[in-house]
Amino acid sequence: MLTQLEFFGPSARLHHVGIAVRSIDEAIAGLQSIEDPIQGVRVAFADLAGLTIELIEPASEKSPIDQSLKKGIKLLHLCIAVPSLEVALDHCRKHGFRKISSAQPAVAFDMREIVWVFSTVFGLVELVEVHTG
Repeated sequence: MLTQLEFFGPSARLHHVGIAVRSIDEAIAGLQSIEDPIQGVRVAFADLAGLTIELIEPASEKSPIDQSLKKGIKLLHLCIAVPSLEVALDHCRKHGFRKISSAQPAVAFDMREIVWVFSTVFGLVELVEVHTG
């Protein structure tokens, strides 16, 4: 039996899974990438059997992505689309997630705000505010 977990509120939906790569071009040739100087990364999105995958390339050796790759960590995060970051943060705090960043715009999401949260059970989760209408 499948249990519905509403850690981020009832309207939250999986947006994508983030994977660290040393080079987007070497991982999958021909993907259109986006530079995000705010996050210090270059990203590209691909559909994998109906699941959106975000390939994340470090922009420099100072990038946290570079550190993850040096540690052999490739599966980085789940991204959850939520209608309100404030509401989602309230929900996830009640389930043991802690906020680890302030809200900031993301180039890859048309400057919509994102927030990073962490759980010792689920790891790193990116919340992206997506207004439905």
